[in-house]
Amino acid sequence: MDYYEELGLKELHKTGFVLIAGGLGERLGYSGIKIDLPVSTLEQDYCYLKYYANYALACKQRALQYVPENKRDQFYVPFCIMVSDDTIDRTVGLLERHNYFGLGKDRVDIIK
Repeated sequence: MDYYEELGLKELHKTGFVLIAGGLGERLGYSGIKIDLPVSTLEQDYCYLKYYANYALACKQRALQYVPENKRDQFYVPFCIMVSDDTIDRTVGLLERHNYFGLGKDRVDIIK
């Protein structure tokens, strides 16, 4: 492992993610919110929000080795989504339909 990667991994448990997702996909010819755009055709319903959630969950897994063992059950990577008036309902709906992509409803903050 690279020296700087190792340094970064030791700090990963102090990291949170903020997704600025206030836009609609109209300019892209998409009628929904941009974070619901499909990323890949290999898996059905694989959208950008799922991609970001999976990345945060992978970071959590990597960070766990640096979290004291007695605190690992409570450890999570904070995930915040910034939305607009136009996107809040669709964003919450997308999260609910996909069970918050494994992040946990109580672990995702939505800010308008």
